Amino acid sequence: MSEQDPRERRKLRRLPAAELKLEWRPRKGLFTRFQAADGRDFTRHGVSMTINQEDSLQTGDRVEVNVQLLMEAGALGLDKLVATVRNVREDENNRPLYGLEFELQANRAMKSDQTKAQLGRIEGILERSEKLKLRIQPIEDIRSFNRSTD
Repeated sequence: MSEQDPRERRKLRRLPAAELKLEWRPRKGLFTRFQAADGRDFTRHGVSMTINQEDSLQTGDRVEVNVQLLMEAGALGLDKLVATVRNVREDENNRPLYGLEFELQANRAMKSDQTKAQLGRIEGILERSEKLKLRIQPIEDIRSFNRSTD
């Protein structure tokens, strides 16, 4: 990973969130329902997601997020994580991609060691899952090894 994408703003490597189930709702509404979101990547510090086109978030908006990592042996989950929208950009399908940062000091539940440990567990499982995917995929499918001589 010697070359970095100039658009990349994260300090830590992104982890794919293929097995991650996300739900979100605006923090300001007391009786608003959670809505499904597509998780793109995850770290213990935040997550990126795409949401329904009718919904819209702005940089600085605060949201609550439910995170559930689905596995064969069961599921790990955290509810009502407080997060702030840190950036908005378009994904490859021109849909808004929202970068959220968890507010680990927002309330007592977010400050707890249990919450931080669970976020770390989810990140670790996703990281091991990605390493396994890379190990078992054919070398032709890995972009950095597939150099054409055009």
